[in-house]
Amino acid sequence: MGRWCCWTAPLSVTRRRTGAANQRNYSGKHKAHGLLFLALTYEKGRRLVWISAARPGRSSEITTARHNKLIEHLRVACLGALGDLGFIGRDDDPDNPVLITGYKAARTKPVTSAEN
Repeated sequence: MGRWCCWTAPLSVTRRRTGAANQRNYSGKHKAHGLLFLALTYEKGRRLVWISAARPGRSSEITTARHNKLIEHLRVACLGALGDLGFIGRDDDPDNPVLITGYKAARTKPVTSAEN
Protein backbone atom coordinates (compact mmCIF):
# COMPACT_ATOMS: atom_id res chain seq x y z
CA MET A 1 0.00 0.00 0.00
CA GLY A 2 1.81 3.09 -1.20
CA ARG A 3 -0.73 5.81 -0.49
CA TRP A 4 -1.62 7.21 2.88
CA CYS A 5 -4.10 9.67 4.27
CA CYS A 6 -4.74 11.69 7.39
CA TRP A 7 -7.93 11.84 9.31
CA THR A 8 -9.17 14.55 11.52
CA ALA A 9 -12.21 14.92 13.73
CA PRO A 10 -13.00 18.61 13.99
CA LEU A 11 -15.80 19.86 16.18
CA SER A 12 -17.89 22.37 14.27
CA VAL A 13 -18.89 24.78 17.03
CA THR A 14 -22.57 25.76 17.08
CA ARG A 15 -24.69 28.08 19.14
CA ARG A 16 -25.79 26.76 22.50
CA ARG A 17 -29.31 25.37 22.51
CA THR A 18 -31.63 25.44 25.48
CA GLY A 19 -33.28 22.55 27.27
CA ALA A 20 -32.59 18.84 26.90
CA ALA A 21 -31.42 19.28 23.29
CA ASN A 22 -28.47 21.23 24.69
CA GLN A 23 -26.78 18.22 26.31
CA ARG A 24 -26.38 16.08 23.15
CA ASN A 25 -24.16 18.59 21.38
CA TYR A 26 -21.86 19.45 24.30
CA SER A 27 -18.30 18.17 23.90
CA GLY A 28 -16.53 17.80 27.23
CA LYS A 29 -13.20 17.49 25.42
CA HIS A 30 -13.55 20.83 23.65
CA LYS A 31 -15.74 22.47 26.33
CA ALA A 32 -18.09 23.72 23.61
CA HIS A 33 -21.34 22.86 21.87
CA GLY A 34 -21.10 21.57 18.32
CA LEU A 35 -21.24 18.75 15.80
CA LEU A 36 -18.46 16.23 15.19
CA PHE A 37 -17.25 15.22 11.71
CA LEU A 38 -14.64 12.72 10.58
CA ALA A 39 -12.70 13.73 7.49
CA LEU A 40 -10.16 11.74 5.46
CA THR A 41 -7.73 13.95 3.60
CA TYR A 42 -5.01 13.06 1.12
CA GLU A 43 -1.82 14.89 0.14
CA LYS A 44 -1.22 16.83 3.36
CA GLY A 45 -4.83 17.91 3.78
CA ARG A 46 -5.18 19.44 0.33
CA ARG A 47 -7.68 16.94 -1.04
CA LEU A 48 -10.77 15.69 0.74
CA VAL A 49 -11.28 11.95 0.25
CA TRP A 50 -14.32 11.37 2.46
CA ILE A 51 -16.32 13.15 5.16
CA SER A 52 -18.79 11.60 7.57
CA ALA A 53 -22.27 12.72 8.47
CA ALA A 54 -22.56 15.05 11.45
CA ARG A 55 -22.69 13.41 14.87
CA PRO A 56 -23.57 15.03 18.21
CA GLY A 57 -20.64 16.76 19.88
CA ARG A 58 -20.70 14.36 22.82
CA SER A 59 -19.62 11.48 20.53
CA SER A 60 -15.98 10.47 20.71
CA GLU A 61 -13.78 10.16 17.64
CA ILE A 62 -13.43 6.41 18.12
CA THR A 63 -17.18 5.85 18.36
CA THR A 64 -17.76 8.02 15.31
CA ALA A 65 -15.09 6.10 13.36
CA ARG A 66 -16.70 2.78 14.27
CA HIS A 67 -20.22 4.03 13.48
CA ASN A 68 -19.15 5.34 10.06
CA LYS A 69 -17.09 2.21 9.24
CA LEU A 70 -13.90 4.19 8.70
CA ILE A 71 -11.69 1.09 8.31
CA GLU A 72 -13.87 -0.16 5.44
CA HIS A 73 -13.67 3.24 3.71
CA LEU A 74 -9.87 3.14 3.97
CA ARG A 75 -9.73 -0.41 2.60
CA VAL A 76 -12.00 0.43 -0.37
CA ALA A 77 -9.91 3.50 -1.23
CA CYS A 78 -6.65 1.46 -0.89
CA LEU A 79 -5.32 3.93 1.68
CA GLY A 80 -3.45 3.48 4.94
CA ALA A 81 -3.58 5.63 8.06
CA LEU A 82 -1.91 6.06 11.43
CA GLY A 83 -4.08 5.95 14.52
CA ASP A 84 -3.57 6.67 18.18
CA LEU A 85 -3.75 4.05 20.95
CA GLY A 86 -7.53 4.29 21.12
CA PHE A 87 -7.78 2.51 17.78
CA ILE A 88 -5.94 -0.67 18.86
CA GLY A 89 -7.93 -3.68 17.69
CA ARG A 90 -10.08 -1.78 15.17
CA ASP A 91 -8.40 -3.27 12.10
CA ASP A 92 -9.54 -6.89 11.68
CA ASP A 93 -6.95 -7.97 9.08
CA PRO A 94 -3.48 -8.22 10.67
CA ASP A 95 -1.88 -9.52 7.45
CA ASN A 96 -2.92 -6.46 5.41
CA PRO A 97 -3.50 -3.60 7.88
CA VAL A 98 -4.90 -0.26 6.77
CA LEU A 99 -4.70 1.26 10.25
CA ILE A 100 -1.37 1.27 12.06
CA THR A 101 -1.38 1.99 15.79
CA GLY A 102 1.25 2.15 18.49
CA TYR A 103 1.85 -0.26 21.34
CA LYS A 104 0.16 0.10 24.70
CA ALA A 105 2.36 -0.62 27.72
CA ALA A 106 0.96 -2.54 30.67
CA ARG A 107 2.00 -2.02 34.27
CA THR A 108 3.86 -5.31 34.33
CA LYS A 109 5.31 -5.10 30.80
CA PRO A 110 6.80 -1.76 29.73
CA VAL A 111 7.29 -0.85 26.08
CA THR A 112 10.62 -2.11 24.74
CA SER A 113 13.00 -0.02 22.64
CA ALA A 114 11.97 -2.00 19.51
CA GLU A 115 8.31 -1.09 20.09
CA ASN A 116 9.08 2.60 20.61
